[in-house]
Amino acid sequence: MNYNWTKALLSSVVAATLFTSCKPTPDTDTPFPPTASTAVFIGSQNQFIYSLNPMTGAKKWEVNVGAPVYSSPVLYNNILFVGTPSSTLYKIDPITGTKKSSKVAIAYGMTTTPIGQENLLIYTTGNRIAAIDITPDTTEWFVDFPGTLNSSPIVSDSMVIFGCDNGTVYARNFRNGNAIWSSANFSTQFNCSPTVDTGNVYIGGENGVMYCLDRRTGSLKWQFASGAGKPIKSSPVVFGGSVIFGNDDYKLFCLENVFGTPRWTVKTDDRIRSSPYLYGDRVYVGSYDKKLYVIDVLNGAIRWIKETDGLIASSPVCYQNYVYFGSYDKYLYALDTAKGSLLWKYAVNGLIDCSPSIDPNDGKGMGINSSVSGASVY
Repeated sequence: MNYNWTKALLSSVVAATLFTSCKPTPDTDTPFPPTASTAVFIGSQNQFIYSLNPMTGAKKWEVNVGAPVYSSPVLYNNILFVGTPSSTLYKIDPITGTKKSSKVAIAYGMTTTPIGQENLLIYTTGNRIAAIDITPDTTEWFVDFPGTLNSSPIVSDSMVIFGCDNGTVYARNFRNGNAIWSSANFSTQFNCSPTVDTGNVYIGGENGVMYCLDRRTGSLKWQFASGAGKPIKSSPVVFGGSVIFGNDDYKLFCLENVFGTPRWTVKTDDRIRSSPYLYGDRVYVGSYDKKLYVIDVLNGAIRWIKETDGLIASSPVCYQNYVYFGSYDKYLYALDTAKGSLLWKYAVNGLIDCSPSIDPNDGKGMGINSSVSGASVY
């Protein structure tokens, strides 16, 4: 999982016939910008992964992966990795859509989102965290824990950090899996991903508490009860000394990072499971009230709102002044970041839980990913 606010975030004949009617629906009042050779990838519960032109919504390819997709697709080292609840990890050519299966079986399937680092793909499955060496396509290391890992891992320096359902946050060496630190037991489950800044780790619990830990030791610095004891499944992001996250009490919070004092709060009309995405001076986040909110990061003022016809669990990602996100109305949306004007929307004929991934370099290198939630299947 990567935080990319500074980067201005898959077929039988029957199936092919079924999805022939999937077409982008453009806004006829908004002229298309020039076509681009980049791509946006999205999966859904219909068991397909799609590659679309990010400027027009035209389909480049579609691939059937044989199971619902909850884990966000990740482009790393010229490979699009797609996990499913089955034991198969798919490796897809981002240009052609050619599909291969990894030699590594994913023990308990994959609903969280993996992360790439130094030729390794690091992922959680069941109670296990593991790393695949991408070149030989073999397991480099794995570690089992006394609880389920519904938290997508992040990498900071030499550490891979993640939360566990046993109430503990762990830091391991991402190259070999060796222990670096483990936090106190906070008597809660962790179903979102942590994030880090220079000195801290931030992660929200099912008890509605946001925890701030020392990045070097895992010791608790502060904690903030977000209200009503409602779960935090929205992964936090940090910006300019602020920590921003949503909760099941219908609120988006912004805290200062030294003591956890609230800066501002935005109330929505339903739960926030989508993770916020920072782009410029604005925060983009979806809600179960079917709306995407765009909020000024400095003062919490709502700049604009886009309403869809389904709840939004997908975390947004921005690229070249457009924001991309999925909805339970079975569309992937592309909107102008300035005013929320519809560029296009694409029907995938399936509920979208995962987040889109952007390929900015014709399949070369790594993609731009959202600030993904840990287990958006919930």
